Amino acid sequence: MASDEDRDQREQVRLLLGKINDAWLKRRPEEIAEALAGCFHDDIVVLGPGFQEIARGSAACVKSYEDFARQAAVRKCQLSEPDVHVAGDTAVAVYAWEMTYEMGGQDYQESGHDLFVLARRAGGKWQAVWRALLPSAAA
Repeated sequence: MASDEDRDQREQVRLLLGKINDAWLKRRPEEIAEALAGCFHDDIVVLGPGFQEIARGSAACVKSYEDFARQAAVRKCQLSEPDVHVAGDTAVAVYAWEMTYEMGGQDYQESGHDLFVLARRAGGKWQAVWRALLPSAAA
């Protein structure tokens, strides 16, 4: 049975993921960097389809969110509740997503999963250290 501490740590991870998603879904591109401050480890790696590296480092990761927000108009986005597993100072979280957006005059409808690995830093704060964007096969 999960302890109160385990539940609290899982909730903190869910809150961080919510903060990350709110930044690119609800803010103007020029506000994203400030909203994401401290969310990503300096050495985060972000992988896209086929596990190809799309960003390395906190600044590049933030820029990837800013670039998407500048280039795409999200029409609809549904995110499932993250499934979070915590082991000591490491957490793994995964959630499903479905999104409809317009980019470059073309409409897109995609779905998939986001997989995050997070580390608890000194002071108990969680940061994302690795992310894989896993589109569904039909995407």
